[in-house]
Amino acid sequence: YPSFREELPPWYTLEEGKKSFREGDFGSALTNFEEARNEWRSLWSKHERVFISLLSIPEAQHIGDSLENIERYIHDRRFTDAAYSLSQLIYYVGRDTLNNSVKTTLHFFNLMKDYPEAEYWIAEVYRLEGEKEIAISQYNKALSGVDIRSPIRRSEILYKIAEVYKESQNYNEMERSLVEILRGDTLWEESENFVRNAMKRTLESGGINQFLKMYRYDKAQTEKAHRLLGYYYYMSGRYILAETHLMFAVLIENTLVIEEVIHKKYDFSFETLDALIPELTRRADVKKYMEDSDYYKTLYYLGAALYANGKEPSAREIWLFLSKNNNEGGEWSLRSGQQIRKPFIEKAIAMP
Repeated sequence: YPSFREELPPWYTLEEGKKSFREGDFGSALTNFEEARNEWRSLWSKHERVFISLLSIPEAQHIGDSLENIERYIHDRRFTDAAYSLSQLIYYVGRDTLNNSVKTTLHFFNLMKDYPEAEYWIAEVYRLEGEKEIAISQYNKALSGVDIRSPIRRSEILYKIAEVYKESQNYNEMERSLVEILRGDTLWEESENFVRNAMKRTLESGGINQFLKMYRYDKAQTEKAHRLLGYYYYMSGRYILAETHLMFAVLIENTLVIEEVIHKKYDFSFETLDALIPELTRRADVKKYMEDSDYYKTLYYLGAALYANGKEPSAREIWLFLSKNNNEGGEWSLRSGQQIRKPFIEKAIAMP
């Protein structure tokens, strides 16, 4: 397909931009990312024009909406450029997505002009250069075009948007972005409230160890959203919401680390946090995850939210566990010890 060959395909230009980005050369990175976006749009505009030109042939106009029949026509008449353009679209979006429809195929040719990955990296440059409003605009462009063909997840973009809003102290928009990450989670749908309520009852009446024995939830990509919302709601005095989100954050974190322990020690069965911690501290990768997810801090604030909601025994169980793990828990072990001696609701502030 000589008419479609290019010396530097868009993905190559994008990778060059990432290289410059990693090296701290943001000016060159931005140029590469914008070039990649423009090259991608130009390429898919050409694919679209080729397919539309094919459909404009009087003979093709009588075929109807059947993509299968159009493909047969392309093959029989040896329209190589149209065949290549269509094969590229099928490669990226999948044949089933096109639903054997010419109209749907045209729709996806138009959608493919968006390059969400390039928009995302453009946003990253502006974020690091302190241009927050432009970064938000670019992240939203990436978000509007992101789909299953993109290597960047929708949740990843929303986390970046939330981070920029947090830095700007625009907490309402930060909250909205984090809540958006949770959409589509079956445990967060209105019809599933009874499950969450059962989980809360177990945590509040049976304590953290009973709760973690009974429940598992491994939706890793939502853990951070629950954790940040939990901190935010606690610090703004909305303790019921804080407890719910921190409960999920703690459950997801422990589900993931327990699964890692079982992977190496197949006969392991969770009984208590006290018995779990020695298994975790032997694994450098698990310890790194616990640090990245603020494992001990999240537990501490779950205890704090339980206490603020009048569930002192369950709060004390968490704080007692933390207070005994000075080496690992650090600050959160010390603060837990203070809470055991004289429990209190921490002062509401804007955001930790």
